[in-house]
Amino acid sequence: MMKTTWQPTKWDRPFFLSMLVAVWLAILSGFAYNNVQKYLKGNLTYPWIVHIHAAFFMGWLLLFTAQMVLVHRGKVSTHRRLGIYGAALAAAMVILGVMTAIMTEQIKFGTPASDPPFLSVMLADMLVFGGLMTAAIRARRIPAAHKRLILIATLVLTDAGFGRWLSPKIVEWAGLKNYWDLKTFAEGAWPFIRFQLLPVYTLIAALGVFDLFTQKRLHPAYVRAIAFSLPIHILAGWLYFQPFWRSIALQILGR
Repeated sequence: MMKTTWQPTKWDRPFFLSMLVAVWLAILSGFAYNNVQKYLKGNLTYPWIVHIHAAFFMGWLLLFTAQMVLVHRGKVSTHRRLGIYGAALAAAMVILGVMTAIMTEQIKFGTPASDPPFLSVMLADMLVFGGLMTAAIRARRIPAAHKRLILIATLVLTDAGFGRWLSPKIVEWAGLKNYWDLKTFAEGAWPFIRFQLLPVYTLIAALGVFDLFTQKRLHPAYVRAIAFSLPIHILAGWLYFQPFWRSIALQILGR
């Protein structure tokens, strides 16, 4: 008989806490490395929108941490009350994420760091994060689904950390090509996946492996989350290499 309920296991607490640590390590290591490099080059400056975005981003990570700790300590009522602020914070992060993506690309335009097509990646992240958070809010009365959707939504954001440290190092160590140096999706598909998606989806896959190990099946919310997020990220990679998208990105930037 197929199981109709999703029962917590003794492994849930250590696993989800380990994922929390992984999120912090991915973000902090990436941004710390990036900022050190900027400092050494004498260009550790950011526009005002980046500081605001960073404050909200850090606020999300702190709230994500607090919410997980509250659940593990059995303080579910407090967790639910804070959830209202979490929903508002997530909405603000999507808006700020879009604004930051556009404004930073406008500022970088015409410099060696300019890459208008990269808007596809940044906007895709905000679309995926916003969609998963909406699903998580709707599933707030189904704990197993809710916490998996929240976790996956947060893991999606770790590409900002991986892209500043681990992914570039792997490319450098292995003598591989960066996908932005390639011209077509046929050439750049695997380099794009390896650089932008592989570290993030490795963490997301760990959640699936954990469920298969402890529950002998994948949670339906996990399956739906992957079915929603992965095609959007692949589409972002395809768009990155399309000339028509570059034209659209330039229009978005007002160029």
